[in-house]
Amino acid sequence: MKVDMEECGVCEDCIDVCMEEAIERRAYTIIIDAEKCDNCGECVDVCPVGAIYEE
Repeated sequence: MKVDMEECGVCEDCIDVCMEEAIERRAYTIIIDAEKCDNCGECVDVCPVGAIYEE
């Protein structure tokens, strides 16, 4: 998964929904750890602005 930071509002909804704890906030950036991510798509579904997408 990737995050389009130009669209992302850093609301942290994706962090809250990630069961794998693969998403974290660093300052004003959302980071997805590809090694932890299982590509379930929950973060894509919960993002209110559509900033998260599959590579």
